[in-house]
Amino acid sequence: MPNDDSLETRRNSSLEAKKQLLAKFRSAADDPEAAKRAAERKAILDARNERERIKEAARQKVLEEERRIAAEEAAKRAEEERIRAVKAEEEAARFRNSSTAMAARALADMARGVGYPARKNARRA
Repeated sequence: MPNDDSLETRRNSSLEAKKQLLAKFRSAADDPEAAKRAAERKAILDARNERERIKEAARQKVLEEERRIAAEEAAKRAEEERIRAVKAEEEAARFRNSSTAMAARALADMARGVGYPARKNARRA
């Protein structure tokens, strides 16, 4: 680098380099090949977004179906539990009735039994 470079010379060469760099990128933006590549990238991005949207819709459909099935199963379990509770209540009522009837029969038998020895003794006499 020669020592005779002045500040003005360096500044001018820097500005010229910046202009050349800017012109290079400006011409690249106007290039039909660059526009074609940008259009291809946009088409690829649009296709990717469409596939993701379709996948998300399918995922939501599956989740909705799973929720529906879970709700049906929960309703079925609740109905089975309700039926089980009704049957248990009926069984308990039947047991109460049978135990009440058995107690009444036992009481009647005891009452008859108390009278039996008296009747037996009355026949002997």
